[in-house]
Amino acid sequence: MLPLLIFDLDGTLIDSAPDIAVALNKTLSHHGKPNVSFEVVVAHIGDGLRKLLADFFPEYVGASAAEYKHVEDMFLETYEEEMYHNTKPFPGVLQFLNHYEGPMGIVTNKNEDPARKIIRHLGLDKIPWIGIFGADTLAERKPHPLPLFEMMKRADRDSATTFMIGDGTPDMKAARAAGVGSIAVRFGYTKMEILESYGPVAILNDYADLQKLVLGLINR
Repeated sequence: MLPLLIFDLDGTLIDSAPDIAVALNKTLSHHGKPNVSFEVVVAHIGDGLRKLLADFFPEYVGASAAEYKHVEDMFLETYEEEMYHNTKPFPGVLQFLNHYEGPMGIVTNKNEDPARKIIRHLGLDKIPWIGIFGADTLAERKPHPLPLFEMMKRADRDSATTFMIGDGTPDMKAARAAGVGSIAVRFGYTKMEILESYGPVAILNDYADLQKLVLGLINR
């Protein structure tokens, strides 16, 4: 039985940081704020849109829904214009996904609509995903384990035959809370020493190694 593989999206399957950075800086400029470096943006990706905007627009934390929504709507509108320019799958992603015969799902803290749009644009919608869960799909999002439990239910897999693959602390925390093994992505957006502090069962350096890696974990 091949294990269920649950993937994060940004920083794990796709390199979307360049387009997120452009959209964020345009939103900052519109509100009279200085632009931030690419490295700073990357450090804030992974916890979802609400946290991203709260980090750069702290004055809207606790503000009225209308005030916050103005910033959120502008970012989303700008990101929708930018997200097809430079975002691409990481090397080896398509080859792996097209050949892996076990169940696979996506759990991202990006909202479901933009997640599905970029997945479709990159041709990843041809993969027979058992589910694509965004931050707004279920009652909870990562680091809560609910999205992982729902994927396991759909795939008829238990914690021993499921792996969460991601590059962020929400991925590691969700895996720990669900009792599943986490595989930390070295080429993503979070420093490895942070990911390693959560005790992942393996480190992914290259998608060419992933099938052998997960089979080795199952059979050990």
